[in-house]
Amino acid sequence: MKFSAVVLIVPDEDENSAVELLKQAGATGITIIKGKGLRHNERKTFLGLGLERKESLLLCVTEQQLAMRILRAVKSQMKLDLPGGGLAFSIALGSVVGIGLEQMKLFRRGVEDGL
Repeated sequence: MKFSAVVLIVPDEDENSAVELLKQAGATGITIIKGKGLRHNERKTFLGLGLERKESLLLCVTEQQLAMRILRAVKSQMKLDLPGGGLAFSIALGSVVGIGLEQMKLFRRGVEDGL
């Protein structure tokens, strides 16, 4: 079985809807990292305080076919094509350690359900 890491970067206010979308598309575990985003090398300030926008980075490791399904769902349901809407991509993984037998069964079931 081949695996991919799916990364979704969205505005902080879209985090909950992105998590639900990832789950519906087949993600079984999601890691969320909080951050700040800058666009076009702009750094806005107000009285010396930075006004970077808050973002959430969502990461899930899944089977490659599920990763493609997740990206298709994200493309059709999130507003990633709008300025500041976010970004999604997947990275093929050569080796993965830590995925148990139950998780593998969930991945297989998810792939079978999608066919």
